[in-house]
Amino acid sequence: MSKIEPQAVDRAPGWANTGVSILNGMFGDYLHRHGNGLAIDMAFMQHGCPLTLDPAGWDSVHPPPAGKICILIHGLCCSEASWMPRAGSQGSGDRSYGKLLQAELGYTPFYLRYNTGLPIADNGKSFAHLLNELALAYPVPIEEIVLIGHSMGGLVIRSACEYGTENKDRWVEKVSRVFYLGTPHEGADLEKLAHLAAVTLRAVPNPITKVIGNILNMRSRGVQDLRHGLPLTVQSNEESLAPLSRRKKPKTIPWLAHAQHYLVAGTLTEDPGHIVTLLLGDALVKLPRNGGHARSENRSTLLPNDNIKIFPKVNHLGLAHDPAVYRQIKQWCQSE
Repeated sequence: MSKIEPQAVDRAPGWANTGVSILNGMFGDYLHRHGNGLAIDMAFMQHGCPLTLDPAGWDSVHPPPAGKICILIHGLCCSEASWMPRAGSQGSGDRSYGKLLQAELGYTPFYLRYNTGLPIADNGKSFAHLLNELALAYPVPIEEIVLIGHSMGGLVIRSACEYGTENKDRWVEKVSRVFYLGTPHEGADLEKLAHLAAVTLRAVPNPITKVIGNILNMRSRGVQDLRHGLPLTVQSNEESLAPLSRRKKPKTIPWLAHAQHYLVAGTLTEDPGHIVTLLLGDALVKLPRNGGHARSENRSTLLPNDNIKIFPKVNHLGLAHDPAVYRQIKQWCQSE
C-alpha cells in the first residue's frame, strides 16, 4: 500500500502530470508498445499516488471503508485531476463528485488513472481485472458500486462490464448505477473528421499529402476508437483498423442489463435547440439523438427521460466538475 503522509492534502497533479496525460492520450499505444517510462499504468489514485490494493493498509489511506463504492473514470488526455473544480471556483478543498458523494451519501470514492491512448477494449479489460482485485481486497462486504465515467471513461465502463459479465465476476452484480457524462456513445465527430482527412490525404498520389496523412494517422488507437463511439470487443477493435475490403460490421457491446443508466450532456448555448449546439453539442460531443434519448442495445425501449439530463452552457470538460451536474447525480443516487 502506498504510504500517504498525514499532512498530505488532496491536490490536482502539476503541469508535468497533465502533460504526460495528454501525451498518453495522443500516443499512449506507442509508448506502451515500446515500454516507454512515460506510459501510464492503470491504477486507482489518491493524492497523486497509485494505491496498492492491500487489505492490511486500508486505514492508512481511507477512513473506515463503506459498503457503498463509487468509482470515477476520466476521459481522453485527462487524469483524475479532471474531477477537481478549477481554481477560483466556489467552495474550497476537494469538491470532486467522489468526495461529495462520500460526505453526503456515504460512498467510498476511488479515482482511476489510465493510458487513454490504448484501445478502449484493452482498457476495459484491464479495468475489469482491477475491479476484481478491489473486490477481493476490500475489507468489508461490497453492497453497491456506482460507476461515473466522463467522455471516453463511459466507454471504458461499458467495455469493463462486458468483460466482467463474460467472466462472471462477482463485482458486476454489485453495479447499481452507471453515469455517462458527455460520453460519445454514437462516436466523436472530431475523430470522424480526422479519420476522413487521413484516408483522403493518403489516397492522393502526392508524396507530400501522403506524409501529412501518415502523420495524422499516428494518433493513438484510443483516439481512433472514438470514431465508433460504442465500445468494441478486442476482435472487432482489430477489424476496425483493417482495410475496408476485409472489414466486418463492428460488434458493439450492450449496456449492463440489471443496472440503471444515466446520460448527462452539456451544450455551448443556453438553448439546446440552437444551431451551434445542434452542430457542436458541448464542443466535442453532440447531444444524444432521438430528442435526448439513447437506445440500449439489450433493451427494447429507449432510456426514460428521467434518466437523461442536459445542462445548458456546460462544456465538455465542465461536465466533470460542475455543481449542478453533481446535484443531479446525487438526486439520481438517492432515487429508488
